[in-house]
Amino acid sequence: MSIDQLSLSEIIVIVVVILEMLIVFAALIALGVMRRRAIGREARYDKARNDISEAMPELTGDNPDAARARVKAAATRVGVDSGRRLLTELSEFMTLDHARELAGVFTELGYAAVSAGDASKRPWQRMRCIREARALGDPAQILAKLVKDELPDVRLSSFEALCSLGRAEEGMVSLAAICKDGRLARTRAIDALANADPLPLEPLIGAAHGETAELRLVAVGALGRAGATDAIEVVIDAVTDADVEVRIEALRALQALDDPVALPAALRAMKDEFWEVRSAAVATAASLGGDGASKDIARLLDDEAEWVRHNAALALTRCGPLGTASLREAAARGNENASSALAEHRLATEGA
Repeated sequence: MSIDQLSLSEIIVIVVVILEMLIVFAALIALGVMRRRAIGREARYDKARNDISEAMPELTGDNPDAARARVKAAATRVGVDSGRRLLTELSEFMTLDHARELAGVFTELGYAAVSAGDASKRPWQRMRCIREARALGDPAQILAKLVKDELPDVRLSSFEALCSLGRAEEGMVSLAAICKDGRLARTRAIDALANADPLPLEPLIGAAHGETAELRLVAVGALGRAGATDAIEVVIDAVTDADVEVRIEALRALQALDDPVALPAALRAMKDEFWEVRSAAVATAASLGGDGASKDIARLLDDEAEWVRHNAALALTRCGPLGTASLREAAARGNENASSALAEHRLATEGA
């Protein structure tokens, strides 16, 4: 069949098919080129990582200038973006003191200036800057600014970074705002503050008397988890806070502080009008008082709230012989919680 015998529509179909085939072939060639480039980039990145890793011990050795030159050359070969990422990743596996040399290279190569510029751009870029700051000791000096960011995730991540770098007191300027960003944000703030060194003791004591319940909760929780025995009276006062959640957090904090001086406060909390507080109080009283608290805890085996009765029974298993005796007595009266806790205690102690 010659082309003269083809209709116009048939010619159009043939042309379209040929074009589609050409497009497919072009796409395959492009994908192949992109794949080779990606493999090449990864190979260069891995080589740069190995070169820097080998040079790092020498940065504090006999010939630091030569080692620094090797690190700079390796980072430069992979470009600014990959160089920033590489130095950050390597620093995350080191202590801050050991990362200080890499932070110097980061600044000398101009990456700190680039990071400072990105700190005013899109959220993902700001988050990347925070990661760099946390790993390298904030070479671009951006955390003090980003901790006041309007975006909650950026603000919280900056706060955590400041705490990890020993600058928790600088981050306290945004703690009130962070406390309003939800339960998860408050939990992360407590953890960050509790692990901060040095602990911002005085600012936390002030926050424990703050206007909002969320702020008081975070402050009390951080003081407890950090083991701040110097602030135990502040935590004890929080057991009678107007907010239920603050009272519960205060009881958990007292359990973490593990000072018998707080036992009377825990025993009083077992009479709280809210069952959630009473439930938290029995665990704290058992931890602080042992046998001495068993009689008071045993009374809550008949509490109106099932969860309080359950936790009271479990708490008695940690109160020594008198607690076990109280459980046996309650079990004999038909208390199911006591029977269950007694059986669990027996299995644990006898290894059955």
